[in-house]
Amino acid sequence: MPRELPPRFGITPHAARRIANRQIALGSALVLVGAAAGALSASTLGFGALFGALGALVLAIGLRARSMGVSAQVVNKAYNLAASGQREDASALLDYAEETCRSSYVRRIIDLQRALLAMHRGDLEGALRRADAAAARRAELLAWHVEQGTIAAAHALRALLRASTGDRDGAAADVALVQKSAYALPEVLARAALAAAILLERAGDREALRAHLLRERRLLVEHTSPRERALVRGYQRMLKAKASSVYRTGAKRDAEPAGELSLPDWAARLSPGAAPFVRAPARAAAGLEELARAEVERADAPARAAAEGRAGHDRRPVTKAAGRLVALWAVLIVMFLALWQFLGTTPAAPGVEPLRTEPVSGRSSPLDALWLVPVLSVVLFVGILVVNVVRGGKLSRRLVAAHVALARGEDLRGRDELTALARSTAPITAAQAHLSLAELSERQGDLPAALAACESGLARLSTEAARAMAADILLPSLLAERAFLFAAMDRTADARAEMALLAERYPSYPFLEKARLRVALALRAREGDVAGAARLTERDADVPLTARDELLADVCRAAASPGTAGAGEVDRLREELRVDAASRRWLAAVAPAALAAFERAGEQREVEALAEPEALAELEALAELEALADAPGTRARAAGST
Repeated sequence: MPRELPPRFGITPHAARRIANRQIALGSALVLVGAAAGALSASTLGFGALFGALGALVLAIGLRARSMGVSAQVVNKAYNLAASGQREDASALLDYAEETCRSSYVRRIIDLQRALLAMHRGDLEGALRRADAAAARRAELLAWHVEQGTIAAAHALRALLRASTGDRDGAAADVALVQKSAYALPEVLARAALAAAILLERAGDREALRAHLLRERRLLVEHTSPRERALVRGYQRMLKAKASSVYRTGAKRDAEPAGELSLPDWAARLSPGAAPFVRAPARAAAGLEELARAEVERADAPARAAAEGRAGHDRRPVTKAAGRLVALWAVLIVMFLALWQFLGTTPAAPGVEPLRTEPVSGRSSPLDALWLVPVLSVVLFVGILVVNVVRGGKLSRRLVAAHVALARGEDLRGRDELTALARSTAPITAAQAHLSLAELSERQGDLPAALAACESGLARLSTEAARAMAADILLPSLLAERAFLFAAMDRTADARAEMALLAERYPSYPFLEKARLRVALALRAREGDVAGAARLTERDADVPLTARDELLADVCRAAASPGTAGAGEVDRLREELRVDAASRRWLAAVAPAALAAFERAGEQREVEALAEPEALAELEALAELEALADAPGTRARAAGST
């Protein structure tokens, strides 16, 4: 018997549980009615069988939905714990999920998370076994289009692992499969592109690697995880470095906790040639997760009330449609059964022999029409499922295509497609499109437009069913983005209240730690507290921050301590802000005080550099040369030579 889920993980009942319970109740009622109808007489046996089949189908869907809700919460919580460095707790949750869940879709996700944990430990063989298992699992019919994206992710991860273990042909085959998939998101394509880069580096083809990094730069920099992005940065430094580069000497590395690898050591497992060029981040200080949590979740009472008011405004009152539907089914069933019984058992008058009727060939009895009720119900129910699966696949492909277009720099095409999808009658698709539009506007520095898109997305999730379907990732992602925008627009109290509500209502959100860090970083940077912001980022490398978040963190670290960051790092940041206008525009919109502090620190660094002994010696030498040139004897000799 599976063990109970430890309460310390704080996993609350899923939002879809109530709807699943209604489906279970309705399905059970239909099964009972079917059984009762079949027990009345032999003539009603087929009628009851059809109702029983319909009820069994509804019951199975309800049971699956309730089980999947719990499983999704467990694996999502495990992902968040792993990202925040709590890998033992993440493994414990994955153990529980493997014991209790039989869904191939969820088990594929478990395999992927196990593979990532093993890869981060440097156990590439163990990670490859899990990636093989994830790629080999069969897709579930009811979640077919969702499964295709997960299957592509499994092949991308396996490509990375195969490339790192010397399986060139296998890695190339996986990369090709991912590139052909219509369901591969930018993050999946970026991992496949990194696998291709590892193949080129291991082959020693520097020019092909340079061309590949240049061609896939936006994908590799903006859509990789921080750990994998560090490897990309290492490749960029490697290609720029000369044979005598200081990077080749290697930097002194801090001691790592037992069982963990430093970032350069981890990179050496995947791509030994790039490891000397991968910079290890500062070792995380204890308690930084609690520091970020305290920063963003200490909401005052008025702000908390306002946040709860927004949460209530985002959704309409729950209707009694489900109850009315159950009542209507019950009335129809009772009515038809009563009619059936009445027509079949009408007594004859006293002394009058009952009328015997013989069926007329080619004509049907009025009772035959009753068969249409369960038959049409089953056909309609199955038809709705098929239509939803087909329609969901089409909409998913359009969403993925829009995201890929944005990832490849085709902003206009991607925005137009997302705008069209935001008008979809499917609430989940429309809300996802609004979230993507909000993220696009945020990247472009248009914070008011991003906030408006968030509000529109939340408005599309206005029914209980839509919010339950979006409760795992989409709905909390909209709330997290809104909290970040509040922080970046100086609505500090609203940002903290929003984050407090998010952590309370969606504790299993897989990107909760990322949301906390983003909001805390924006609040500190917005206030000009670059030292506090820099301290927040001295943490584990696996929190899935975006490239822009990392840029903000790097700018804060360089502004707080230019000497510690080093002249090379300061120069890199200044060059990146010079050539990447979009990143500079985002930074100016989100954290202008941090940007100003960095520019002041850069100017101060230039002044200090001139005062260093080497610079002073160079200036003195130049002064001596000028004095010598101005000496009378020197001028006379110069005149004689002419």
